[in-house]
Amino acid sequence: MLPVIFAASLLAPAVAAAAEPGRIITRGDGIIRSPVRPIAGPGTNLRVRQNEVEVLNQRAGTRYGVEIEVGTPPQKLTLILDTGSPTTWINPVCATSNLPSDCAQFAQFDYEKSSSLNVTDYVDVLRYGIGNATVQYVYETVSIGSATIENQLIGIAVESHRIPLGILGVSPPIHGQNEYPYILDTMVDQGLIKSRAFSVDLRGVDNPTGALIFGGIDTGKYIGTLAKLPIIPQAKTPSGADRYYITMTGVGLTLPDGSIVQSEELAVPVFLDTGATLSHLPTQIYQALAASFPDAQYDPTSGFYILPCDYTDMAGSIDFYFAGKTIRVPLNDFIWENGPYCILGVTPEDTEPILGDTFLRAAYVVYDQDNRNLHLAQAANCGTNLVAIGEGEDAVPSSTGRCTALPTPTGKGNSLDVTATRPPANTFTGTLPSAGIDGGPGPAQGGTGPTSVTGAGLVPTGNAGSTGSPNAAGRGVAVGGGAAVAAALGVVNVFAWML
Repeated sequence: MLPVIFAASLLAPAVAAAAEPGRIITRGDGIIRSPVRPIAGPGTNLRVRQNEVEVLNQRAGTRYGVEIEVGTPPQKLTLILDTGSPTTWINPVCATSNLPSDCAQFAQFDYEKSSSLNVTDYVDVLRYGIGNATVQYVYETVSIGSATIENQLIGIAVESHRIPLGILGVSPPIHGQNEYPYILDTMVDQGLIKSRAFSVDLRGVDNPTGALIFGGIDTGKYIGTLAKLPIIPQAKTPSGADRYYITMTGVGLTLPDGSIVQSEELAVPVFLDTGATLSHLPTQIYQALAASFPDAQYDPTSGFYILPCDYTDMAGSIDFYFAGKTIRVPLNDFIWENGPYCILGVTPEDTEPILGDTFLRAAYVVYDQDNRNLHLAQAANCGTNLVAIGEGEDAVPSSTGRCTALPTPTGKGNSLDVTATRPPANTFTGTLPSAGIDGGPGPAQGGTGPTSVTGAGLVPTGNAGSTGSPNAAGRGVAVGGGAAVAAALGVVNVFAWML
């Protein structure tokens, strides 16, 4: 035993105008930096500072969002940053979201006010770990950070369920082949960045303002070297989906006295998903971490382990090991606050293990799609020093982080056994406040694929702005009949894991 430490109709009779070519705005060095805005659940206090939002307590079900501009003239929107899905879409239906009042606080896109909107006759049903959306595809002008992307294909929700914000998707195509050019593809095609690579710095509770950097890294935001970890090939992933999977080689804890408790060497495929608030790990790892807190109480209704909130003020960390790199997540970043209760930031998941925001707050990650690598380092903050990502096999620079290393653990304690099955020692008898539970969409489960709706009544055919197929930029797409889409447009509620 360890010591106690721790919508209604859309695009109705509107006639879209064809998009006009225009000047692409870029920094000139192939780096596009955009602040990542922590978006807290109900009851969390926010403080505004210039154009960023600082969260005083981001353990309360935080999602991470990016502000973008869509249309001409540009309209500001906030989207969930999601490395677990490839599609970008806007305008969730707040009435059917999991948090209607939260959803209603954010602006939605008014397509009637945009002169660059170019409507297609294609829809898709997008399914996620939690919730779903039926979207109609349009070509639009999209601005992120310092760059303007022209004629980007995005979805506008016709209906959605349990998702309170639109999504900025930056994952590989789930089935291994693009159905059309996604955001990263278009950025490269239009010369905004040199390769399909970006870095993410979500930051922790004590330093919450992070960044998404397309085409670059910031050596002022991590410690030491970036470990290059190969993305697991699609055929070898647990679900057969092409995701940002890498191999986790161990887990453990650093105790308040500085000693560590570590598992034997493992080989667990995990994918790094900014769209998941919590982490989801194999059951025996989940049970081993929970058992490390003797006063943890298991809630059979939610599957969460409830902890005293005093743990968030303690030293110590939950540790994750990879080939050549250890990421130590401070307890106050890994424990999620839900009303008066605190929850260990992990749930059981044997099919598709995920390292979500409870891990990513402590990691600096470079996602390199072109070379199929993730680059990983311990996150920190010692200023800003942007370095561009180039092209080719060594596109991601091997620059050493400028930040000071963390204190070295003072010794090694007992081994953490992640092979045993552990029934809960204590049972939670209270009631979690369900209104505050919001875990982000989770990973995309795949959609029906863009399908023609000509004659289905969603978009009048023959409009001046209608472009037809969303693969106009040369990407292949399988197109089905309108009858299949009509069937798919019914209410689709996907109840997978809660978070």
